[in-house]
Amino acid sequence: MIVRDDVPTGVQLAQTVHAAGWSAQLPESQGAEPPTIAVALAASPAELADLASALADAGVPHVRVHEPDEPWRGALMAIGVVPTSRARVRRYLAHLRPARVRGKDDRD
Repeated sequence: MIVRDDVPTGVQLAQTVHAAGWSAQLPESQGAEPPTIAVALAASPAELADLASALADAGVPHVRVHEPDEPWRGALMAIGVVPTSRARVRRYLAHLRPARVRGKDDRD
């Protein structure tokens, strides 16, 4: 899953769950064999949009999660990639960093 890096932590978590759930329901995910590992990566809104286009162009099955409510109404918030080999998606995802979940006591 790839989630926007410019939204609050709670929003990131919700969008990550949406992306994971929806991508796991795609027909292409039915062939996944255990162990299936989920990784949450962070991207800027521009990176997220570019990534969605690149995945579509490459034929990599994925879902785009758009927020229906304000203040992000209609914005691309996350991408869920169906379980696949690292080799298939590495070139698209290798430059992204892991999503960072911070608590209220954490400081940058």
